[in-house]
Amino acid sequence: MQQRWFEVDSTWVHTVEWEPETPDPDATPLAFVHGLGGSTVNWELVGAALSNRLGATVTALDLPGFGRTRNTQGPATFESHRHVVTSWLREHGPAIVVGNSMGGSISVSLAARHPELVHGLVLVNAAYPRPTGNFDQLARTAKFAMLTLPRVATPVVNARARRLGSAALVDATLRFVLAEPDQLDPAVRTRLVDLAAERYQYPEAAGAYAQSGGSLFRYLVTRMRSDLDTLGMPTMVMHGRRDQLVPVAFARAVARRRPHWQYVELAHCGHAPQLESPERFVDLVSGWIARARNTHTGDETPAPSGAGRPGPQGQEAQ
Repeated sequence: MQQRWFEVDSTWVHTVEWEPETPDPDATPLAFVHGLGGSTVNWELVGAALSNRLGATVTALDLPGFGRTRNTQGPATFESHRHVVTSWLREHGPAIVVGNSMGGSISVSLAARHPELVHGLVLVNAAYPRPTGNFDQLARTAKFAMLTLPRVATPVVNARARRLGSAALVDATLRFVLAEPDQLDPAVRTRLVDLAAERYQYPEAAGAYAQSGGSLFRYLVTRMRSDLDTLGMPTMVMHGRRDQLVPVAFARAVARRRPHWQYVELAHCGHAPQLESPERFVDLVSGWIARARNTHTGDETPAPSGAGRPGPQGQEAQ
C-alpha cells in the first residue's frame, strides 16, 4: 500500500495505491470513491486482495475535505468531488470505478458525463433517489436535507464532533453504518479514530461535510434518475440489506429500472460491505469483473435478457 498525492487546481489530493504481486497487462485499473465522511481507510480491507485477484492497480482517493485531503480552495461540493475524480482518471487513464454511498452517486454522475473514462461501475450501497411512494427512513431523509443549508448545518456538525471527540464520533458512526460494528477489524477502527482526530484539527472539516451532503441531496432529487438512465457501461449494484442510511428498497428500484445490470444483496451487511464482509466483497467484485471481461472478449455466452433482475427479495449473497 503506497500513499501518493496529485494536484488538482492547487489542491493536493491524497490517494492510496495497491499494486498486484503478479500484474496482468490486460487488467483494467480500479478507482475507489468513498462516501460522505469516508476516506481511503474505508477500502483498506479489500484493496490489496482485489489488486492481487485481478492483477490490476487499485487506487482509493480522499475527496477534498475528507481523509487527508485538505479543502482550502473553495466549497467542497458534489461537483468539485466529481471534478477531482475526473481529473485523476484523465491523468491515469480509464478505470472501473467503485463508489460507496455518496461515492456511488459521484460515480454515476461522472460516468454519465464522461463515459470514455469509465469502463465499468460498481455501486456499493450508493445513495439513490427515493422511489415514488416510498416512505422508508423519511425522517432521516428530512434530517439529511438540512445539509442543503450549510451555514446552519456546519456549526451543528462541528459542535457534535467536538462534544463527542474522535473515538466516540467514530463509534457512533460505525453503529449507524455497520450492521454489526463489533465485528469490524480493531486495527481499522484505530485508523479511523486517528484520522478523525487529525481531520477535525482542520477548520474546514465540518463545512466540507455539510457542503458535500447538501449538494449530494440536490443531485439525488434533480439529476440522478436521468443519469442512471444514460449509462451504457457494465454496472454492478451491490447493497447491504440491513442498511440504515439507504434502504434496500431504493437499490431494488434501481435494479428494476436497469434490469440488465448485475444486482446482488448482502443479507447481513449494512451500509459498507467492504468493511463488514471484505472477503465476500472481493469475491463478488472480482467475479463480476471477470465475467464482464469474458463477455466483452466473446469468451462467455452473454447473460439472458433480464439477468440480474431482483425478485421480491432481490438476489442474495450470503
